[in-house]
Amino acid sequence: MELALSGEGHGTGVKSVINLLFAAYTGDVSALRRFALSAMDMEQRDYDSRTALHVAAAEGHVEVVKFLLEACKVNPFPKDRWNNTPMDEALHFGHHDVFKILQEYQGQYTPQGDADDGKENQTVHKNLDGLL
Repeated sequence: MELALSGEGHGTGVKSVINLLFAAYTGDVSALRRFALSAMDMEQRDYDSRTALHVAAAEGHVEVVKFLLEACKVNPFPKDRWNNTPMDEALHFGHHDVFKILQEYQGQYTPQGDADDGKENQTVHKNLDGLL
């Protein structure tokens, strides 16, 4: 699997998305937990508009997918530049366990814009604290 990254702006934004997607690619939940606790945007996208959830689903990393969905409350519906969702990736690569997790979570997902930001932020931090 290849991670496509924008060549422009070799600043912390590019470095940040590289680290995030590499951790998802390798299944490194500890690194992802550190990133989340340091207030990193866990929904950052690469040049192809792929998220950490796309990458983890494509690689079949169940624990990473669960962490991103349950603790970080990432959007389970993001589409990349080819209109693929993480569910599409899991199905394409034969990761039926990941597909099932994503399918179950989609019914529970509430977009962040629909919730009171203060409450949502507290809930995310409470979820992250429980994982320490």
